[in-house]
Amino acid sequence: MATSRRAKIISVGGGKGGVGKSVVASNLGVAMAQEGARVVLVDGDLGSPNLHTLFGLPRLPRTIQDFLERSIDSLELARATTGVPNLTLVPGRAAVVGAANIHSSHKLRLIRHIRDLEADVVVVDVGAGVSFNVLDLFDTGDLRLTVMLPQLTSVENGYAFLKGAVFRELRRVAAQRRQAALIDDSQEARESTRTVAQLLSRLRQEDAALAVALEDGLARFGARIVGNQVFEPKEANVLFAISRMARDFLGLEAPVLGILRASRKVHDSIGSSRPFLLDETGEESALAVRRIAHALLQEQVTQLRDQREALEQDEDRVEAAPEAKPEEAGPLPATLARYERAYERRAIDCQGVLIFAGASVTVRVRDISYGGALVEMDRPPAPGARAVLIFTELDGRPSVPCAVRHSSAEQRRAGIEFRVEQQAAQQLADSVARRFPASPLAEERRHP
Repeated sequence: MATSRRAKIISVGGGKGGVGKSVVASNLGVAMAQEGARVVLVDGDLGSPNLHTLFGLPRLPRTIQDFLERSIDSLELARATTGVPNLTLVPGRAAVVGAANIHSSHKLRLIRHIRDLEADVVVVDVGAGVSFNVLDLFDTGDLRLTVMLPQLTSVENGYAFLKGAVFRELRRVAAQRRQAALIDDSQEARESTRTVAQLLSRLRQEDAALAVALEDGLARFGARIVGNQVFEPKEANVLFAISRMARDFLGLEAPVLGILRASRKVHDSIGSSRPFLLDETGEESALAVRRIAHALLQEQVTQLRDQREALEQDEDRVEAAPEAKPEEAGPLPATLARYERAYERRAIDCQGVLIFAGASVTVRVRDISYGGALVEMDRPPAPGARAVLIFTELDGRPSVPCAVRHSSAEQRRAGIEFRVEQQAAQQLADSVARRFPASPLAEERRHP
């Protein structure tokens, strides 16, 4: 297995242009550099690069295109200063016809050199859309941020982008075992309403080892959602709904890492060619960026890399397999209303006991709100069942009566609604969330 890379790689993508991914990427780079990390920004938008413009830099003498054309031998030689201490930029070159349509061998060389950049953190701003080159650059990240606006068209494109990236990753894992056709030909990859859980369930019968490897790939995917240009706090519900939808249909943990409110200062910073974080004085959007940057710096990515680096030893064989068709944006697999909730759900990880139909079953409680919780168990009860949930790891082992609102035997989950007074539910949820917050790197939603 390859040695863990020194730099933490954070990729920033989005389903379409105009969602602000470059603004997010550039200001995250500034925030992490201001915390003392040595950061390299890589403009991975090969067709329409603009990071140099956001920093007010003139046309630079060396770019990614020079590297791809072999005018320079190393991506290190394209690094340029930004004027921000600890922060350098590998820029792109604009207006190059066909620049985004690079050959797979050039793409793999670019990815290897991105991974070899000398830094603490490398932030890769990838292009828009769902082409294979975009998805593969996005999937290079240890942590993968998808930027979305709280609008239907944006979340549709953002979900399609996530789905494309997920199936691209699954295909890479399958191709290593010469089983790429099981992903390429799957109904789950083609039909929006079919789930990754259904794919894994079927594959367990055909190739159990492959199913385990795919589950491992999902657990190590490192997806995060960043909301941008949010005008009202209630608009954030859309982003949390997409996060829950990704969990149900893609088998993917993609928590909302942070939300940037719509801001005149952010808007004006683009025209002034200066990252807004350099001039902020405590504005809410700037604080949100700093919180996101701090959280990313704190995350440990060694576990996320293990399986990916095993695959890197055989990338050429993976690329030689027939290509799947990229995922196109379209209607979401379910209505957003189904996933929007009255209360914010907080990710947790604790053990409990669910009592129903005269039986006591050990469960894992995965998230909680003032209205209910999500539990994982081998055989969840049917919707409508009455139950009692006991938090066995909390002092006093508090219990709460509840009703099963929805369940999935395939996914081994049940959503339960608390049947207690609101104040009692709030006190319980707050206590559990403080005591048992889920680790972002935990291999969650796997077999309980």
